[in-house]
Formats: sequence, structure tokens, C-alpha cells
Amino acid sequence: MAAVGACLLFQTEGKAQPFSNLGTKIRNTFTGYNPKLDSVYVFQPFRGWDFSLTYKGRWDGVNLEIPIVVDMGNIHDEPTIHTTLVDNLSNHVGVRGGYGPLSIGFSVAVSGKRKGNRNFSFNWITNSLNLQVYHARILDTATSVASYPDREDMALPDVASKANIWRVSAYYAFNHRKFSYPAVYSGKMVQRKSAGSFMVGAKFHYSNLLLDDGKNPVSALMLNLRGYTTNQFSLGAGYSFNWVLFHRDAAGRKDIGDLRNLTFNITAIPLVTVVNNLRMTHYSENHGNVRINMRGYVQPNFLSRAGICYAIGHLYITSYFDFHFNRFRTNTITEKELEKARVVFDGYTSYHFSVTGKLANWSGGLDLHYRF
Repeated sequence: MAAVGACLLFQTEGKAQPFSNLGTKIRNTFTGYNPKLDSVYVFQPFRGWDFSLTYKGRWDGVNLEIPIVVDMGNIHDEPTIHTTLVDNLSNHVGVRGGYGPLSIGFSVAVSGKRKGNRNFSFNWITNSLNLQVYHARILDTATSVASYPDREDMALPDVASKANIWRVSAYYAFNHRKFSYPAVYSGKMVQRKSAGSFMVGAKFHYSNLLLDDGKNPVSALMLNLRGYTTNQFSLGAGYSFNWVLFHRDAAGRKDIGDLRNLTFNITAIPLVTVVNNLRMTHYSENHGNVRINMRGYVQPNFLSRAGICYAIGHLYITSYFDFHFNRFRTNTITEKELEKARVVFDGYTSYHFSVTGKLANWSGGLDLHYRF
């Protein structure tokens, strides 16, 4: 019986061991120290809760250019529609909280054209890997101008618009033993000596913009545009560098009262957008919303960031500047999608168009982090 009992105990311990190891790994992920860090270059304070007050000034711009060729009986016209769907400058205040490598943030606009704008973000950030999910809602007014090769431009009526933008981005830093991207932007680490790293990144961008009044379309020349949706997937590689301007070591990981550190970062990652699709929604009195899908070309895009962080014990003060740039350019509408369009553009015997667009975001901010 003793032998049987010993065997059962051995089997039970053998089954429990993997679960125990898993629990240890999960705990270390959130509260443990990374043994792979080069302590000469990177210092990791006690990992626990952190809280931030955030300010961000941002500008969002979304522009479309639609050249059109129209034939209707004896009428031939070639207008180009220039539309500014979003041109929004606003100031945001918000909060962010997290534990270990995780953080969640929320902010609302307190000034600008529309105060209903808001942002949400989720971050998983470590020395080697950063995953961010970002959402912005922007309320604005769309303005449009029709230009002609043989006569004066014509302004089209303004229409209220609403944009929802989602962005999922990730990066991997190769020199993550000596270089710390979160040292400047999240207060999770401290860069002791200057270092840089090559990085690879990926970004998925989705934006959906609606003109608020579909029953009163902007203009027939505007193709009765109700809104558009674009989704893009980009891959890229670049470089990030931390320049340590001043550093004084802390007494220890849990006693960081003596810590003083000033670090500047600059990051640049060119991107190639390999998936670039556009879906335009047009309004028809008889058929409601009609969606036309257009495939885009491969396009070069870009993102960059610069920031500076001053660490004083448990307090981290970070100032930063971001730039995201997305462009898309579609081919001419296909015959398959043209059949859908004929439902909307009754009376036209022939029409062709393509779309070129730019989506840009500039932002600068100031964050006050406190680590418990």
C-alpha cells in the first residue's frame, strides 16, 4: 500500500508541476525581473502598478481626391473632387493605468472644433516587444471642391462627418538586452547608457468615415458619397536610439528614491503597405446605400516618434511627438463594381473614377507617470 501511495503522490506531483511552472511564468511576466537585460545599460525598477495623467495635442487629416470622367448623352465632363473629410485640431486630457507590461488609457477632447472626440489605447510593452491597440473617434465637417480643366472651381456644401479609426501596431527590437524603448515612453524601464536597436514592425489600419446625412447627398458630382472604409496592412523596418543625457543610479529596485535620469529617444520606421483596400458607400434614393469595392496599389508609408523622459524616483515625466502617415491609391473602378455603380448614377452612359487618399496624424503630449 505504501508503494501504491508513493506512486499516486508522484503522479499527482508530476501533473501539478506543469501548472506550477505556468503560474510562475505568468507571475514573473508581470512582476519579475528580466534576467536577460544587460544591467550596465538597462535598469528595471520594481514592477508593479503605475498610474498616469496625460495631455495630448493632436491634428488629424483625411483627404480624398477623385478624378471623374462622365459621359451622359452629349455631355462630357472631367471634374476632380477634392474632399477634406477630416481636418481636426484638438487638445485631449486623459488617464492611463497599468500593471507590469500592461496598460490601458482613455482621453477626451477638451477643445477644438468638436469636443466629442475621444481616444482609447491598450498597450503590452516590454524591452523586446510592443503591441498597441488604438481607437479614435473624430467628429468634424467635410468640405469639398470640384475643380474643372476649363472653368472655375465650384465649392460643394459642407456635411458633418464622423470618423472611427482603429490601429493595431507591433514592433520587435533586436538589441533588447541593452536598448529599452519603454524607458522613455512608459516609465517601465530606465536606460543607464546610450544604446540603439534595429526594429521590425507591422501595422494594421482601419478607418470608417460617414457623412451624417445620407438622404441629402452632398452633390451628384460627389457621386452621392455617403462615406468610405479603408483597411491597410503594412510591414517595415527602422531604427530607434536612446541618448542618455544624465543618469544617477538608485539605491535598489524597491528603493528608487535616489534615481535621476534624463533620456531622449528618436524612432523612425518606413513602411510598405502591402494590403490597401477601399470601400466607398454611395447613396441612392431608390436603393439606399450601395457599396463599391476598390483595390489599391502597394504604397510607401511612414511612422516616427521622438520623446524625452525625466525620471525622479517613482515619478516619470515624458514629453513626446508622434507622426503617422498613411496613403492609398486605387485603380480605376472595375467593370464588376461598375454594375453596382449604375444603380446609383442613373442616366450616365459612361463614368470612370479612381481614388487617391491621405490619412495623417500628428500628436504631441505630456505624461506624468507614477510607479507604486
